[in-house]
Amino acid sequence: MKQILKNSTRLLLMVVAVASTNLLFAGEPDSLRQHTSLSSEKIVHLKTVWDGSANAASLQFFDIRQKIGKATLNYNYENGDLHRYQQERKLNETGFFTNGYVTLKRWKFYGNFNYSNSKNEAVNWIDVLNPYNDNPYIMADSIGGTYHKEFFKMRAKAAWQINNRFIFGVDMNYKAGVGARRKDPRPKNTTTTFNIAPAIIFTFNKIKLGANFRYQTSKEDIEITTVTDSVYDYFNMKGLGAFSVSTEKDRRSHESNLFGGGIQMGYTGNKISNLTEASFFRKATDIKRGVSFPLQVVLLENYTTGIASTFMFLHNKNTINKIKIHFTDNHIYGHEPVVEPKLEQHSYQWETLAKYTLYWHNRQQYGVDYSYYKLVNANHFNWGTTLAAQITNSQTTYYFVPETNEQSLNYFQIKGAFEKEFQTEKNTLVVSINSSYRKGFNSSYKIVSDKILLETVHSELVKHDFNYFNNPLVQVGGSFQFGRIIHLYKSPVQLFFSGRYSRLIAKTDNKNRDIFELKLGVNF
Repeated sequence: MKQILKNSTRLLLMVVAVASTNLLFAGEPDSLRQHTSLSSEKIVHLKTVWDGSANAASLQFFDIRQKIGKATLNYNYENGDLHRYQQERKLNETGFFTNGYVTLKRWKFYGNFNYSNSKNEAVNWIDVLNPYNDNPYIMADSIGGTYHKEFFKMRAKAAWQINNRFIFGVDMNYKAGVGARRKDPRPKNTTTTFNIAPAIIFTFNKIKLGANFRYQTSKEDIEITTVTDSVYDYFNMKGLGAFSVSTEKDRRSHESNLFGGGIQMGYTGNKISNLTEASFFRKATDIKRGVSFPLQVVLLENYTTGIASTFMFLHNKNTINKIKIHFTDNHIYGHEPVVEPKLEQHSYQWETLAKYTLYWHNRQQYGVDYSYYKLVNANHFNWGTTLAAQITNSQTTYYFVPETNEQSLNYFQIKGAFEKEFQTEKNTLVVSINSSYRKGFNSSYKIVSDKILLETVHSELVKHDFNYFNNPLVQVGGSFQFGRIIHLYKSPVQLFFSGRYSRLIAKTDNKNRDIFELKLGVNF
C-alpha cells in the first residue's frame, strides 16, 4: 500500500504540473481572457479523425488553440437487480476528476487525474476488483457482502513536432486500487497497472503514416482472512460455470503482461478525410495461489486484433459529419496445468507435468458510429446527434472429459443520442436525451449431462448471464449541464453543475436498474 501511495503521489505531481502549465501559459496572451466551456473538449475531439487513435503523436492534430481544463467533484448512484451474478445490487461512488490540455511551442500535452471511492452492496460470487475483464478464472465465495473499493487513475500524454515530417509521442497510464469486504470470509485486494505507448507519425503532404508500440503490466493480489474459526468454501471459477472448491485460504495473484502495437494511415483532403488503423496485442495472465511456493492455476492468453476506419465528409468550421467503421477479433485460451507435489529439502514444491487448453473463447464485434453536429464556434455547438450499431458474435467452450460446456452468444445493440446547446452572454445550458436497445439472436448453450461432472458446474450462473445478454435490454435516459461565467483574478472561468439519469430495463424477470450521476465543477 505504501508503494501504491508513493507512485500515486509521483504521478499526481506530474499531472498537476501539466494542468498548472495549461493554466499559466496556454495560448496567446489574449486567450487568457477566454475559458473552457461545457463543449470545448467535445468539439476538439469531434473535429479530427484521429480521435480515439492509439497513436499518442496524433495529439498534434487536435485543435488546441487556447487553454482547455476542468476539475469536477462526482457522485454516482446505481440501484437495481438485473438478475446478473457478480454485479452489485447497489452502488454509491464519490470521486474527483481533473484534466487539461496545453500547447507549448512544438509540444502538446494532456494530463488527467481521477480518484474514486465506492461502496458496492450485495456482491456475490466474486472476490476480484473487476469481475467483467475477460478473465473467467476468478476466485469467489457464496457468502458475498459489501465491497469497499478505492482507485487512483492517472494519465500523461505528450506529442513533439520534431520537424515538418516527424512527430513523436508517448502515452502513459497508471492505475492503483485497493478493495476489501468486511464480512467473513474477508478478501482484501490490491491492484496496480502501468501502461506505456511510444509512437511516431511521418507526414508527407496529405498523407500521414504512423506506428505505435504498447507495453502494459498489471497485478492483483487477493488475500483471504477471517476473524472467526469458521470454515468456508472458496470457489475457483473456470468459465461457463465450471469450478473447483477448496477450504484453504490461499493467497492468490493475477499477474499480466501485454505487448502489442498498431499502424495508422491518415489522409486529409478538401472534401474528405480518413484515418485507418490496425492494432494487435497479446496479453498473458499468470494466475497462481500460495505464497512461499506459488502453484500455477492457469495461464490465460488473450489475443486481440482491431481494425477501424474513420471518415469525415464535407467538414468545415460549422459542420461535423463523421462516420467510423470498426471490427475487433478476440481469442482467449485458458491453459490449465497438471501438477504434482515434489519433496525437495523438506519443503513441498510443485512440478508441472503438462498443460491442457480447457477454456476457449472467440468473439468478433462489428460496429459503425455516426456523428453529426452543427457548430457555433470552437467552444459551442447548436445541436448534434450520434447513432451507433454493433453486432457481437461469440463462441465459448469449456472442456471436460468426455463432455463440454458450450455457448454460442450473438446479439446486436443500437444506440442513439441527441444534444442541444443554449447560450447567453454568461449562461450555457446543454440538454441531451439518449436510448439504446440490445437483443440476442441465434444463441444457445449446452451444459454437461454427466451427473458427476454436473456437480462441478454452477449452472444457474451460466443460465442467468446467458439470459442477460440474449433477452432484450432497453436503456433510456437524459442529462443536463448548466454553466455560468464568473471572474477569478480578472480571468473568466465557468462554474457548472450537471446531472444524468438512465434506466436499464431488462426483460429477464422484468428487472430494472436506475443510474444517477451528479457533477459539480469548474471549466478554466
